[in-house]
Amino acid sequence: MLVYKFGGASINSPEGVCNLGKIISKCDDKLIVVVSAAGKTTNMLEAVNAAYFERNTDESVRILSEIEDYHCKMIEGLPEMSNPVKEKLKYSVKSLVDSVKDFIGDNKNHDFDYCYGQIVSLGELLSSTVVNEYVNSTVKTSELVDARNFITTDSLFREARVYFDKTEKKLENIFSFHNNINCYITQGFIGSNLNGDTTALGREGSDYSAAIIASLTGANSLTIWKDVPGVLSADPKLFPDAKLLPELSYKDAAELSYYGAQVMHQKTIKPLVNKNIPLYVKSFADTGLSGTDISSKKRLQDIPVIATKKNQILISILPKDFSFALEDALIENLLILQRYRLKIHLIQSTPLCISLCVDDGRNTRLAIDELRIDGLVQYNDSLELITIRNYTENLIEQYSGNREKLIMQRDRSTVRILLKNNELF
Repeated sequence: MLVYKFGGASINSPEGVCNLGKIISKCDDKLIVVVSAAGKTTNMLEAVNAAYFERNTDESVRILSEIEDYHCKMIEGLPEMSNPVKEKLKYSVKSLVDSVKDFIGDNKNHDFDYCYGQIVSLGELLSSTVVNEYVNSTVKTSELVDARNFITTDSLFREARVYFDKTEKKLENIFSFHNNINCYITQGFIGSNLNGDTTALGREGSDYSAAIIASLTGANSLTIWKDVPGVLSADPKLFPDAKLLPELSYKDAAELSYYGAQVMHQKTIKPLVNKNIPLYVKSFADTGLSGTDISSKKRLQDIPVIATKKNQILISILPKDFSFALEDALIENLLILQRYRLKIHLIQSTPLCISLCVDDGRNTRLAIDELRIDGLVQYNDSLELITIRNYTENLIEQYSGNREKLIMQRDRSTVRILLKNNELF
């Protein structure tokens, strides 16, 4: 049994959905297909959630109608499907969109993260519905499964943590491959808490969903189909000379995804390591390319690999009375950042100062306000964090340029540089 995962860029058009169908048609094994939201749908749904919290219901409804129109046009462009099937599918799309419109009108829970889970999950529900109907009508018999029926999580609605034991128990009877069905379609990114409320696993979380499914079902492999030839040494949009990495170890892949490389969600590797399941990253556009092979037996080639994280903020904390028990202060500050769900990418300390580089998110200023209760806090925002594996001094100079370096950390193989002015690339 195999697991395939298709990202939003792969299924952003009728041609993309058709190509997905061609790839699936060539697979004779039992298959579970995990799909992301199509195109920029997640971004649009995040805009819906933001407008809702700004009490601009008209704007939320307008964007939702635009999302519905986008998916209906995609359906209209799908070949080999009869008009009655297309009309039935459009009605399904309308019903899903209307359910979110109803939620916006009726909801009494005004927690931002809770609403995020209920609204943004629409993207995967729409794409999986369209993909399943197309596959079922033109390629092979398939069955649509709602991931919320088995991916069980806590109630951190925007970056929920998965309960693996409960998820595994529910999975026992989900993918049974019965009645000549050898293909299931399901959603990435979403799950549900113990109360049945929809949760999200975090941006780009569909890779993680696919890895969980592959691990808990004992799949032979997981293949992630992307709009690039495989895992590259840098983002090709920023670095045109980026090279394909034909193989990676689990360790290298996990580190590169943590550093911000365009590989996969950073939680993807662990479920695969648990069962020693190989991961293949392949080109959606050219399936004949070899792609990247990730397993315990592979290794990163000795070529430079560059990862970037934009929209970073450096928070520096000093004690008000100049008395720092460093370990205690660090733990307390980390707990504050954890409460606000801020991701820490770099830590540097002196006897009187702790500096933390984090994503500059919705709750960042709230966390800074709390840190200021017991400490003196300064921060720099609009920063960029660059990581170079297998670096040279020339590469450090080339990619940092004339920008001010706030922090530079290095070991034998990796250098990390926090820079002002992220407009170089």
